[in-house]
Amino acid sequence: MQNDAPCCNKIMVVDDDPYVLTAIHQTLTMHGYNVDSFDKPAMALASLSSSNYLAVIADVKMPVIDGLEFLQRIKATNEDLPIIMITGHGDVDMAVVAMKKGAYDFLEKPVDEDVLLASLARAVEKMQLILDNRGLSKQLELAREKRSSFHGMLGNHPLMQRLYDTIEIVAGEDDPVLISGETGTGKELVARAIHTLSKRGDAPFVVVNMGAIPKDMLEAELFGYEKGAFTGAGQTKIGKFEFAGDGTIFLDEICSLPVNLQAKLLRVLEDHAITRLGANDSIPLGARIISATNSDLVQKIETGHFRQDLYFRLYVLPITVPPLKDRKSDIPMLLKHYCDQYGRDHGLKTDFLDSATIKAITLQDWPGNVRELKNYIRRLCVYRGTPHEPDANNSKSDPVSLISPTITLKQAVDEAEKKHIVAALSMHNGQITAAYKTLMISRKCLYDKINKYGIDLHSFRDEKNLQI
Repeated sequence: MQNDAPCCNKIMVVDDDPYVLTAIHQTLTMHGYNVDSFDKPAMALASLSSSNYLAVIADVKMPVIDGLEFLQRIKATNEDLPIIMITGHGDVDMAVVAMKKGAYDFLEKPVDEDVLLASLARAVEKMQLILDNRGLSKQLELAREKRSSFHGMLGNHPLMQRLYDTIEIVAGEDDPVLISGETGTGKELVARAIHTLSKRGDAPFVVVNMGAIPKDMLEAELFGYEKGAFTGAGQTKIGKFEFAGDGTIFLDEICSLPVNLQAKLLRVLEDHAITRLGANDSIPLGARIISATNSDLVQKIETGHFRQDLYFRLYVLPITVPPLKDRKSDIPMLLKHYCDQYGRDHGLKTDFLDSATIKAITLQDWPGNVRELKNYIRRLCVYRGTPHEPDANNSKSDPVSLISPTITLKQAVDEAEKKHIVAALSMHNGQITAAYKTLMISRKCLYDKINKYGIDLHSFRDEKNLQI
């Protein structure tokens, strides 16, 4: 009988009968298998950890460790390994129990050669498929870990890898998504990625910035209006929700939505329908709603500026976009990407990013996140690596302008931080509250840095302004 099994197929055979053991060993070897034979189950079990077997052939009735116990011990260490049990006529009941406990097959003595080879071939094929799937899964996992770009987002930090995975999961659903993150982290990129990867990818993606539309026009922009609905409504106009159709509507800065319109948006989410201003009939809502906020909505609920019931409607599938300060290892990649991009777009060389410059930039917190960093890199490119701005005082706080071969990197960074804090305190006449909000750090953090750098707080205050 011909068998196409490659010689690297490793099979374990266990039987306390030396004649049966030899016969099976010879048969399998002749058909291209690499066989390890054992007459003692304990020795076979010891070999499992050091060899990769594709299948096991074992007798049911053996001394000290019988076939059933042998099966259970193997399954405890390698649940997927197929085990073919060989049984005598009187051991059929035990073989049936073994099948229930996970044995792949059982063959009755005397074993027919063709039946044995056919059963083994199926077992090997099954195990090989399992191993192939494991290998593919591992390759996919490694590929995911190495992802440095994802639908316009850049970064291979674990936080970004987790974000990419979450986007892929959320894209397959239709529930509302609430994206939270600091200004400049790329919340709109996340929303676009969800839309692109979803079944709605070919439909419109409509962006509405709640904070950029005048409050008295927001309702008409969102829901549209009928002709004559109000003075100046000379013709019917569809709103953003209706225009989105079966696509996605992205409500950016949802925290800026006036309270009176929050009730109407809640009704839209509950009824899955919209009503134009001045209309009686509702229109079914086909679009998926994705919203984003850079504010703490729970805090806004506590102060009465955001409806709790609307929050629960929006907060079905939450996503948090990490700030740049939490993934600083991505900054060198972002620097190179945006420098190269600017160089290509303007036909310029951007080879001024030496290691010292990159380190100095990486150590900054970048409160404006990727958006701030991108604009900073643009300045670097425009000024050819020396980011002097028209106002010479502004350039002094720039990290790169502080680099000098006579001081250490830490000294340069500390000096930059101190000057930035002094500038903020000076601008606000020593008012701590205003200064720490400008610097986007906590009150305690500002006091710690004032003490660290020995800054005289009273030198910024006059007798009329002593607020802290």
